[in-house]
Amino acid sequence: MYLDKLIMKKILSLLLMLFMGIVSIYAQEDQSFKGSFEDCKAQAKKENKLILIDMYFVGCMPCAEMDKRVLPDPSVQQEIQQNYILYKTDVMKELDGKKLARKYGASGFPTYVILNKDGKAILTESGFFGVNRFVPLLQKAVQMEAVKNYLAFDTNLDSEYPAAYSERFIKTGVNHPFSELEEYLDQQKDLFSEQAFLANSVTNFPKYNLWAYNNLSKLIQLYGGNLLMNKINNVAKAKSKQYGAAQQLDSLEALVSYIRPVYNDKLWPVFLPHFVADYYNSSKDAKAYLALIDKYTLYPKWEERSNALGQVIIDQKSNKPLLKALLAEYEAQSKKEPLDFTDQYKLTLLYTYLGDFKSADKTVEQFLTADFTNPYYKINKEEALAMQAAIKRKDANGFEAKDLKRTLGFSMD
Repeated sequence: MYLDKLIMKKILSLLLMLFMGIVSIYAQEDQSFKGSFEDCKAQAKKENKLILIDMYFVGCMPCAEMDKRVLPDPSVQQEIQQNYILYKTDVMKELDGKKLARKYGASGFPTYVILNKDGKAILTESGFFGVNRFVPLLQKAVQMEAVKNYLAFDTNLDSEYPAAYSERFIKTGVNHPFSELEEYLDQQKDLFSEQAFLANSVTNFPKYNLWAYNNLSKLIQLYGGNLLMNKINNVAKAKSKQYGAAQQLDSLEALVSYIRPVYNDKLWPVFLPHFVADYYNSSKDAKAYLALIDKYTLYPKWEERSNALGQVIIDQKSNKPLLKALLAEYEAQSKKEPLDFTDQYKLTLLYTYLGDFKSADKTVEQFLTADFTNPYYKINKEEALAMQAAIKRKDANGFEAKDLKRTLGFSMD
């Protein structure tokens, strides 16, 4: 009898937990404003709150992860409930969503736009934000509203836009190639106007990329950096190669400082390593490359750093002092933990290029125990055996070296 009551009590407890979970899920879904965007603005005025626009579409994985992992978080909920009206809109299905995506040039999803109660834009951002980044974003907008710091977007969702731009967001079935936008931009007297800026943001015309780069500070002040990233990436990539070819390290560092405000704290560590690598690939100045890696802390994890060093080892195979310095890094790492397949290969290269064929023979033996059926290795057993044969002949040039990289894990955060 007692056992039956205990079992019943546990069942009731589980049912209560399930019920509370369902209530919690519905509470999370119901936190967003239900109604038109105009109604949302009216409610924001009534409650004297900011508007957090969340643009998404069904099937968008980062959008779903934000809904699952970030928006329900208590610290996020606290910020939203205290300071915001949350307006979620599907940019594929809802007309308001399509107009808002066009209005703020949504370049990726989810896109977040924060407005004040009167509809003045405070900031825009796109992509997945972890809780530790989303809460500060919400707090930053509150601080910007306090000092009346707004972007230059007007409040009209029905402004006239060039057809090739508008078609990107609101489909009419009429084909308007992006080439039309170059002629449109050529005719503009004021390229800083909202419509011209938005049209420029979706194009890749070299002269208008360069115009955006030359006017970067003003454009960031007017519209933020979110819509400038694609254009600035293209310019920065070309300039990094140019400065590398000319061995102009100071110019590269000035470039890095100049473009930094375009990127948020999550995306900067993603793009900066590419600009530095482009400089190295054009300059082959390994000393400068390694100094830049350390200066900007480009690869805080060993596996990231090792991936970046592979091509350097191959390029600098005659640079004995540099190879000795890199060898010391790999040997130190081997004392901390067993080296993975790609690191064993690089250690073998270092011993070989330094003429230590006895050590190279030992490491290649370990290397050859790997499972070469793994498609991520980018090297087959025959190539590895050819490397071993060359080492036994003490021929550092008797095989084709490869830049093997470890497959790194992916995280939304």
